[in-house]
Amino acid sequence: MRVTALLLARLALVVSLTACSGETPTVSFDPASACDTDGRFAGAYPDLEALLPTAFEGKEPDSVDSGRNCTDGALGILTESGVDGVRFAGSTWALGGTSGVTVAVFEGDGLDALNLLAFYEDGARTARRTEKLQVSDITVGGADAERLDVLGSDGTGQTIVTWPADAPGRVNVLLAADLGDARVAEALDALGGD
Repeated sequence: MRVTALLLARLALVVSLTACSGETPTVSFDPASACDTDGRFAGAYPDLEALLPTAFEGKEPDSVDSGRNCTDGALGILTESGVDGVRFAGSTWALGGTSGVTVAVFEGDGLDALNLLAFYEDGARTARRTEKLQVSDITVGGADAERLDVLGSDGTGQTIVTWPADAPGRVNVLLAADLGDARVAEALDALGGD
């Protein structure tokens, strides 16, 4: 159970858009208020949560939540692209051991698959435990996508794939922990549709 909790925390950390600067706290806030505080909780943005898949490999997600990041610290290099706030939602499945997958959707003015992947790449490059990383272009459901593979010094691997969603400023993300190439491809096939 401890491994599952750690995995969910690690995937939630990535989903929260603060991969290296710390997790967005589970904080109640008024989602209709001006975007000047970071936070997340289940049901914060039901419209985004409704865009998420409800099952993977025949199983409901272990967690579903949504939130926003508005501060420069949480947005990191996204601010260089003119992004001054991001709303997000994610569903996470623990798959045993250190394996798991999160499917997320992000939206914000000026957000696209390239600058969101650049955000994750920047976080991976500055992380103390990153041993190796590789960025590549792929296709998801016929759309151009970006893929980041990161190997940690502890031997764990993470794959992050970003691709455009159904509206300008909206991006889909797949975050996979220790899945391997074949299962990442299966997850993208199963979860990669809008």
